[in-house]
Amino acid sequence: MTGSTPGSGALVELSGVGLEIAHPVRTRILQPTDLEIVAGESVAIVGPSGAGKTTLASIIGTLQSPSEGSYRFAGQEMVGKTRKELARFRAGQLGFVFQQAHLVEYRTARANVELGLTDPSLNRAGRRELSMEALRRVGLHRLGERLAAHLSGGEQQRVAIARALVKAPSLVIADEPTSALDQRTGQAILELLAGVGTLGATLVLVTHDERAMGTAGRVVTIVDGGIRP
Repeated sequence: MTGSTPGSGALVELSGVGLEIAHPVRTRILQPTDLEIVAGESVAIVGPSGAGKTTLASIIGTLQSPSEGSYRFAGQEMVGKTRKELARFRAGQLGFVFQQAHLVEYRTARANVELGLTDPSLNRAGRRELSMEALRRVGLHRLGERLAAHLSGGEQQRVAIARALVKAPSLVIADEPTSALDQRTGQAILELLAGVGTLGATLVLVTHDERAMGTAGRVVTIVDGGIRP
């Protein structure tokens, strides 16, 4: 199956990537899959629960190793790299947003965003400046010194997005980022994520939210562990 986009400039290139587990019972999780995502593109991966959406996103994010196939990121083969190499890659190139914000509640919004910065050469002033700019992008710069525990669910998710964006990643992976939010707040989060491309990042959005189809540049549908043509 293929979800490729014609043309050059692919940031993500999956070729025959699949996942099969042997224990406790041999189970095929993801069918051999071909997928290309162009730099700057916004792609929504949709499908029913258990279809393999999160597995595919986890492989793209190098959180899960495939059992077969090739995965190239910006031309570099990722399959076969050590855990340390993959951790370094994620720290430098990827930003993640999940269903839950996973903030440190007793820290401020700004301090939570700073956790996304991995450059050891940044001094305190530099970290503060970058974190506040990231909060400004998501409309929360006025709440930078508020404790995360005192933020609403939508505000917490905006902080999580700011944390993902603060290091200027090449790719942002958002896995069901609106599932825990009400409809209005969820729509606002989808629109915010849709603007990631203007910041120079590529977006992979995993969701069963049909509204995402209207905000993403391309929709990839997964059914029974395979991309539907």
